[in-house]
Amino acid sequence: MIDNEMSDNEGGISIEPEIDGDAVPRDAEEKIRKQKAEIARLEKERREYLEGWQRAKADFINYKRDETKRLEELLQFAAGSLVQELLVVLDSFDLAMMEKTGGADERGILLIRAQLEDILKRHGLEAITAVPGNAFDPERHEAIGEEESPAPEGTIASILQKGYTLRGRLIRPARVKISKNQTP
Repeated sequence: MIDNEMSDNEGGISIEPEIDGDAVPRDAEEKIRKQKAEIARLEKERREYLEGWQRAKADFINYKRDETKRLEELLQFAAGSLVQELLVVLDSFDLAMMEKTGGADERGILLIRAQLEDILKRHGLEAITAVPGNAFDPERHEAIGEEESPAPEGTIASILQKGYTLRGRLIRPARVKISKNQTP
């Protein structure tokens, strides 16, 4: 074959490149290996992006849920300061009723107080139960002092001011005096 090539060419040099039979497959295998490595890298990157997106989506769902809950709590207790101010009015009614003005005035005061109490109850206000002789609960009662009483020592002797919760949350503890031993 070299002779034929030389005779075809005037200079006697072959212009056709010699091809090694194994060179093409090795070159193709190298390309395939590189492409497989690139595919693996891209698959890994795709998985990372997908997992990142899924985490971000889950975080957003959790954030949305937490914000909805926070907003609901905010709305529930937004009227808290108003209710606290109205408690002063309620206390005034209690004081006026203790003075017993009598007659029609007392009925009017009772009616106004009942209306005010009804409004506050509809908005979630509940009075804290404090009864002389019951156990003192520091989470619901505030001890103002001590007094001698027939009630067991350390229990509630008297109630000075009612306490209230708003939708289950304490907004004002009941102010009480604690029973101490009676002196003989």
